[in-house]
Amino acid sequence: MVRKIAYLTIDDAPSEDMKEKVDVLVSKGIPAIWFCNGDHLEKRPEHAIYAIKRGFIIGNHAYNHLHFSDLTLEQCFEEIQKTDRIIDEIYQKADVKRPAKFFRFPFGDKGGLNYDEVFKPYEEEGKIRKEKIQAFLRSLGYTQPKFENIKYRYYRKAGLLDDVDWCWTYDVVEWSTFSEEHLFGIDSLEKVLERMDEDVPEGGRGLNYPDSEEIIVTHDHPETTPIFKPIIERLLAKGIIFKLPSLK
Repeated sequence: MVRKIAYLTIDDAPSEDMKEKVDVLVSKGIPAIWFCNGDHLEKRPEHAIYAIKRGFIIGNHAYNHLHFSDLTLEQCFEEIQKTDRIIDEIYQKADVKRPAKFFRFPFGDKGGLNYDEVFKPYEEEGKIRKEKIQAFLRSLGYTQPKFENIKYRYYRKAGLLDDVDWCWTYDVVEWSTFSEEHLFGIDSLEKVLERMDEDVPEGGRGLNYPDSEEIIVTHDHPETTPIFKPIIERLLAKGIIFKLPSLK
């Protein structure tokens, strides 16, 4: 067992099953950041309010979950700002002060005209676009916590700790179980759990590596609701301690 700190993030919320997943996490004493799509929030605001009232944080995952590299800058800004307004309204309805503004790009695509490889450097045109989007996020008050104990070389080399948005160090890849093409051959809960035992720290599979904290991403998809609890239980069994980052 490797005891290490991790930050749980859940993308693509809120699904119709979000409350059920919130209850699982509450029962285990696990905090999380729910990165929510604006269009989903409009359909199910009460699910986000339910999470907020139980101590979870709602983050911005853009409005339509599109590749930012396929959009104009103006469209990128609207995807961010429209969802930002919706989240503000939801916190007001929950009668809870919004504790922080956190953002994650859909697919990890930062708008730099390169969405095939999240961790690959951008060409000059892409760098300019990316920085304009980063500046826009900053102008709205978005921040990334100081993850000083994330030690992976690939992550630091890509400058991911310097950006405003959150990336991730470990993708549970449970979404692959229902996709048409099963990434890494992951087509079942068993294979999701087997991947957690792999030891490739510089290849995005460092759950068993003791010298770095983790940002774990899973997803709020109705197709994987039945395997959400077993996934969480396996992460806990590995000795992972879930915390929220500093909000200062």
